[in-house]
Amino acid sequence: MKRYYLSPPVMLSCLGRTVEENMERIRSGSQDHFVRNAGGKLVGRYRTAGEDIFDALLFDALDELEKSAEVMKSRFESNRIGVIVGGCDYYSQEAALQHRLYRESGSFGTYSIDSQNPYRPIEIIRRRLGLSGPSFSIAAACASSNIAAIRAVDLLDAGLADAVLVGGVDFASDLIVDGFDSLSAVSSSVTNPFSRNRSGITLADGASLYFITREQVFTDYDVVLTGYASTSDGYNMTGPDPEAKEVIACIERALSMASLAPEDIDYVNLHGTGTIANDSMEAKAIKALFSSSTAISSTKAMTGHTLGAAGALETAIVFYTLMEESPQLVPPHIFDGEAEVEGLHFAHTGERKAIERAMTNSFAFGGLNSVLILERSTR
Repeated sequence: MKRYYLSPPVMLSCLGRTVEENMERIRSGSQDHFVRNAGGKLVGRYRTAGEDIFDALLFDALDELEKSAEVMKSRFESNRIGVIVGGCDYYSQEAALQHRLYRESGSFGTYSIDSQNPYRPIEIIRRRLGLSGPSFSIAAACASSNIAAIRAVDLLDAGLADAVLVGGVDFASDLIVDGFDSLSAVSSSVTNPFSRNRSGITLADGASLYFITREQVFTDYDVVLTGYASTSDGYNMTGPDPEAKEVIACIERALSMASLAPEDIDYVNLHGTGTIANDSMEAKAIKALFSSSTAISSTKAMTGHTLGAAGALETAIVFYTLMEESPQLVPPHIFDGEAEVEGLHFAHTGERKAIERAMTNSFAFGGLNSVLILERSTR
């Protein structure tokens, strides 16, 4: 069984800038931080005013990551450290502002299409941290940062890098919110995942970054990636296959890679967006493979759906949950309690459980599915 070590991830969301702020509010089931955007839609804001939110997320994440990056550069050559980061929205607010200026004045001003290049954040990261290994961006919608981690392992296995910085940075821009709203997918209240009364997602800003290596660099942290998989439904451009066939296959492949059975998984961090189609499909997959002994939760009821950053942010949640002293506080599933599917073990606030192995799911438009399995390396 192969093992890939994770550095301690940085976490930024509407819950806060630090790991401590985020994990404390997740464990308590906090939902008091969502605000209305200019269009009246409920969103999770990292910053509410006064600065570009995408750049604030990116540069603050790099500030938080700087010490880890220095440790990595002391171990590996800079040209052996790659960067693979995913996202959905690349500075669309800037484009919207410039188009508004054009309508008002007939000029685009200083706008350049290069400002929306998906590689732009990668260039900023490489310059800021002094990294020059193989690098590229991932645009796989809401599965982007999980797939970034999988592609990082490909680089490690191919011998093209000794370490890879992975993760996601994303922003619930007006364009993104309005796009989801046009699909009738945005909830008027905080998302209510897996409830029979659910009505959609709550979009949010977020970022999470971490390094993946084949050897343990941070000896105080012993969380490893042991299984992963990605599949594609090929079913619909925006909706998942309701039978969840490829999601089930994705989970089974990740379990097989990790040499685990479903009953070996102690906790599953669900994709759990709160939309009718996603939750119905994911519940079917979980019900097909897992018993009620496996605790499950969607943390998007606290963080909001951070789009291309969701996979990395939820990997961070699993990472820090695994690192707690056992029995750990299980990230709670916050909803109205009216589960559409019976027989699933939705974790409640304050629940403790010994968690040695955990799985995190991220799914996306186009039927993109991704699953990661994390464990303590002591197994």
